[in-house]
Amino acid sequence: MKSINTETYPPDLQWLISYLQVRCQQVAKPGTTQVLPHCPGLLEAEDDQAWLLPFSQDERLVIALALANASAPEIWGRLLADAVDAGFDEQAINRLGLVQISQTKYLQASVGTARFLLAKDDEHWAFWQLFLPQAALRRLGALALPATRAVPAIDMVLQLNSSYQCQLLTQQPWQPQYGAEFPATLLTTSKTWDDLVMDEKTGILLDQARKWVHHYDEVRQQPGIVGAKGYRLLMAGPSGTGKTLTAALLGQAAGKPLYRIDVSNIVDKYVGETSKRLRQVFDLAEQHDWILFFDEGDALFGKRSNGTGSSNERYANQEVAYLLYKLEEYQGMIFLATNHKGAIDAAFERRFDSLVTFSKPDEGTRRRLWQHFFGQANTLELDPRIGAGNWRELAEAAPVSAAWIEKFYQYCVMQTTAKRDRYISAEDMRTYLHWFSAERGYFDGKAHRLFLRELVG
Repeated sequence: MKSINTETYPPDLQWLISYLQVRCQQVAKPGTTQVLPHCPGLLEAEDDQAWLLPFSQDERLVIALALANASAPEIWGRLLADAVDAGFDEQAINRLGLVQISQTKYLQASVGTARFLLAKDDEHWAFWQLFLPQAALRRLGALALPATRAVPAIDMVLQLNSSYQCQLLTQQPWQPQYGAEFPATLLTTSKTWDDLVMDEKTGILLDQARKWVHHYDEVRQQPGIVGAKGYRLLMAGPSGTGKTLTAALLGQAAGKPLYRIDVSNIVDKYVGETSKRLRQVFDLAEQHDWILFFDEGDALFGKRSNGTGSSNERYANQEVAYLLYKLEEYQGMIFLATNHKGAIDAAFERRFDSLVTFSKPDEGTRRRLWQHFFGQANTLELDPRIGAGNWRELAEAAPVSAAWIEKFYQYCVMQTTAKRDRYISAEDMRTYLHWFSAERGYFDGKAHRLFLRELVG
């Protein structure tokens, strides 16, 4: 392939082209002394390429073939022309394993192409081991291969999975897009643990969960624990009490991507569809070591019927059984949040390593929350009377959640931005509480009695 300027290709494709050239010479001129080139080296410090470290040289070559199919199919036309020029007969050309794609001018490399490059005449058995389910190419999901076959067909075109193709072509981590095939979104936060204001008991439990996720990979390597499945955390409590923020912060502490599952898009009325969608999510997550977060997971993890009812109930129980199996087998971490702990099936609950119960903040915690959002805010300038009682008036007036206080803080920022004045007087605060409560309740009828004391001195 002398007519191809290899310098325009990434290192793995440059290596593939060199490998193809030497292998064709070996076939055209038996006994040639040319040595097949080694794949480009990798350093563990190179984060953009570190994901290739688990693969052997032969597996890297298969990945390079699939990459050429996706991004440089012109290589195969040139290879065929060079093979003809080198005197390949029809049998030798067929051994190249190139497949013509219908309605295009392009050829594609197949499993047969990989066999031509890698399999010695007496070692075909070793080649096929590359494609076994337990081998890295399939275990780590590098190739799009049929799950129903032990090994792929010899004429099957080699295709990279979307994630590997993205990483090889862009040198950027792949993030799947939300949709019916993958009903989940990446959950991140710019907040810190200081923004999660909890009572003492919940804080202690969350500290234990932080230790689990931070040291999880290290713990799994300890004697007697090797082979243990992933960490499971169940969070229960009313809306607005910090479950989602906790999940995001734990993902941050673990240093792993955390995907929030849209349970409403997972559960399907058609038989088998729920399991199919779950399988897609779990397979992708296992390949990339993602944390899965099932938010408001009651619909998936709820109590089963006794199985004596309608066929729909029996099928629903089968879906639950499948989820129990995945919950047991998944190697990574799983977080589940529910507003109603009593609705969770006992079989699921037993499989969680930690349970953290979130409750609406008590008066002392509410005081700390009002202080957290309003007392240290550089965005607002408050009338001294508002916080004069150490935020006691606001904390005593209504049993609001942390989410309510945060949204009200954002509402106040909006009001001061609109009037181009950071200052909030006691009268402003009473008015804003009254207006905001008209939409969300709690302070309606109470706001006018707040911040009336005179400041002394």
